[in-house]
Amino acid sequence: MASPVLATTPSLASPFPGTPALFHLVDTPALVGRDRELAAALSILTSRSGPGGVLLAGPAGIGKSRLGHEIASAVLSRTGGTAGYEPSVGDQSASAGAGAGPLTAVDQLAPGMVLPTVERLLPTSSRRSRLLWIDDAHLLSPQAIEALLLLAGRRSDKLLIAVNTDEAHPHLHALWKDQHLARLDLAPLDVLACRRLAGALLADRLTQSSVARLARMSAGNPLLLRELVRAALAQDLLVPTGGWWHLREGVPLSDALRDLVVRSLKPIGAEARHALELIALAEPARLDILEDLVGLPTLLTLEDHGLIQSLDPRRADAERPGQALSAETPGDTGQGSRAGHTQPSVGIAHPYLGHVLRQDVAPLRRKHYLLTWTAALPQPAARPPAERVRLAQWHLDVGDTPEHEDLLAAARHALAAHELPAAYRLAGAAWRTYRTAEAAELKAHTLLACAAFDELDTFAASLAADHPAYAPVLDPVRARALVVSGRYREAEEMTGRLPAGDAALVSAMVAYFCGHLAKALRACAPLREDALPGHRIEAGLLTMVILCRQGRPLDALEVYRRVREDVAHPSLLRPLIEECLEEIHAVALLFAGRLEEAENNLVRAFHDANRDHALRIDAQRGLALGCVLYERGRPRQALTHVTFTPAYQVGWQPWQLMARIYTELARSCLRPASGARSGPDVLADVKPGHLAAALRVARARAAHRDGDETAATRALHEAVDDALTRHAHTDAVMALHECARLGLAPHPAVHTDHPLQGPFLTARLHYARAIATGDATLLGRAARALAEVGAHLYAAEGYAELARLHRRAGRDRAATTATAEARIQLEHCDDVATPPLHFLGETASLSPRERTIARLAAQGLTDKEIAGQLVVSPRTVSNTLYRVYQKTGATDRRHLRRLLSA
Repeated sequence: MASPVLATTPSLASPFPGTPALFHLVDTPALVGRDRELAAALSILTSRSGPGGVLLAGPAGIGKSRLGHEIASAVLSRTGGTAGYEPSVGDQSASAGAGAGPLTAVDQLAPGMVLPTVERLLPTSSRRSRLLWIDDAHLLSPQAIEALLLLAGRRSDKLLIAVNTDEAHPHLHALWKDQHLARLDLAPLDVLACRRLAGALLADRLTQSSVARLARMSAGNPLLLRELVRAALAQDLLVPTGGWWHLREGVPLSDALRDLVVRSLKPIGAEARHALELIALAEPARLDILEDLVGLPTLLTLEDHGLIQSLDPRRADAERPGQALSAETPGDTGQGSRAGHTQPSVGIAHPYLGHVLRQDVAPLRRKHYLLTWTAALPQPAARPPAERVRLAQWHLDVGDTPEHEDLLAAARHALAAHELPAAYRLAGAAWRTYRTAEAAELKAHTLLACAAFDELDTFAASLAADHPAYAPVLDPVRARALVVSGRYREAEEMTGRLPAGDAALVSAMVAYFCGHLAKALRACAPLREDALPGHRIEAGLLTMVILCRQGRPLDALEVYRRVREDVAHPSLLRPLIEECLEEIHAVALLFAGRLEEAENNLVRAFHDANRDHALRIDAQRGLALGCVLYERGRPRQALTHVTFTPAYQVGWQPWQLMARIYTELARSCLRPASGARSGPDVLADVKPGHLAAALRVARARAAHRDGDETAATRALHEAVDDALTRHAHTDAVMALHECARLGLAPHPAVHTDHPLQGPFLTARLHYARAIATGDATLLGRAARALAEVGAHLYAAEGYAELARLHRRAGRDRAATTATAEARIQLEHCDDVATPPLHFLGETASLSPRERTIARLAAQGLTDKEIAGQLVVSPRTVSNTLYRVYQKTGATDRRHLRRLLSA
């Protein structure tokens, strides 16, 4: 049976029908993981000074050709040039050595065409500079390289060259050594980029565990990743599961991939091959044991051939997380947990080679190898947790069953390290073999962590019928599973048969997710003094979240310090302990006005989770990071984290709903496509609950975008009323601030001094109050405070509105200064386009109705369509647009759209 890691909930089932035969490989998925290289290359190629071009260097299959094509296309789009420009010998309008002017064309040259093309260019000079894009430059002849060196020295045209560094002619290196070209070395894709590419190759229909396996096998090489996907399609290794698609057991193999492995192993003999198999089954394999088992000379031979590599003992488990994500494969024994591997070790140099070796080793030989490792490991007292996890799986692989305590300890270690497939396998084995209450509870926790809710329900129902005595340990896990799967009523109904502490916690969780903050906080208060650390931790985390929503982030940070002390000594695995602690801490930092610190902490935690292949945890931390990036003014970056696909998701309903809402919020801050119209309400099925304020803001923006200011105002005023009823002052400030940003009628609560902690929330309230009262002094203070805490988009909007206030009052110099401050803040933001930023810097003073009609017209709506949305006559719209054109100098709707986004 396939591991259920991150199985989707029924509400997330795929909308598409089909069978594996309908799969096809996406020819050109979006470029991922090369943003910095792309930006650096464009900066060089579009500059009049500096290097004469870019040399893309790296091993075969690393993605040089794809990046080169993206760079060439981006150059064309930036300069308005043409592709395939043929050089003209007679074009001699500029003197030689004058330096490159603006690029007007891109010539893609095969290696065989370089010499004749460059020989035609050398005697000429032209103001019409071009970009020469040369792929596979390692195939160039020495004569072509010499000609390129002459052309590069002239700096009249730009060069973009891709080369396999291990095959390049020595003279080719002079292009960058003599500083004619800037060299960009392409490293393997990082884990996140590789996983996104793996999902994109199959239109984001693969489950997360399948994507993780493919990404890990490719080791960041895009060409190898594509070959793995091709092989999986050819071998029908993709099966439907839970509405999506899952990569079955085994390693995808094609003739090309098999040839790659054969070539790698051809130089070594049988003895070295056996040593390599021994390492593959146990990597990261302890060096001290290997020296005794195979001898140092054999290890040196394998290292000389580039087949093994030494691993840093401090990072061995992080960089090689144990193939635990593919532990459902009989050959994948799981190389252990990230918890505590400290011995010097070695591993297979390329993960794909290790996968093939583990799959191809004969069954009897596999058993012999694993028994050899089992006998060679030190006594249990000296084994770190990582080795205990691997040893337990080795026993299962050879048909043995570890002792009850050893098996439970290994499963707990795997679960604590987020090795979900390994934990799933070990906990399942413990239950099948021993049928104890501890094994039942551990299996239930593992299914909850995997978001395998259907299997957990089936397991719990079966257990209730056969072993009623196990209910006290199983019911608390079932109740939490009901909460995180959004089945709040069923969870509340279970509290009557839970122990007192668990009942109070489940009731508090249900109250919070249903939006009843005060009730949840009252339930948590006594639990924060509970004798069980697990109860204290969960209650503390929930208390932190509630305090943040109530506008008390500083109090939440005080609670965090106490929770950290308890987390150091957890007594029981819970779903809301270590996994959520840093996310909630970052949220508290955010609302306390420490936005940069919140972002830095989450970037580090998110990177660690991806590096460690910690499924679900990476998406949880990514979602929190996306929310912080959104508040910082970088919605396009936020979208990469909050837009969930089967390859990147949490699987727990509250997080899934939060991702959907913030996806719409982030998109609403970006420039819409020309002529874009609002689509169906993608949040129509989302119920308010704890996300009520954010949901109403998203719906208000959609209504405002469509010109329905009445509906937008009503949604935001309802959000304020609802938040104040629940004492959720942070939510109230969010809605009050949004009214001001959209230019809507203010809610009376904007004039109230709400109990808020920290400069961030206070500044947002003051922004809203200043807009409502026209107080330029207060707005200036609010914009400055927002800039200081790092909320750059909000600060830019504040300065833009401040400029308008100054302009209306005739303070033109102050308006110019405020506009300049707004532009400075926008330098830290993505390509945002929000209502306060429309017509930024224009001297025209438009009324709110004029701005609304101008925005709708810029979206491509006709006068009649605008009139229908605003419930006015088409003539009124036409007259208003005429005044807008007069004030702004716009000539038509297209020009107006450019002014809006300026």
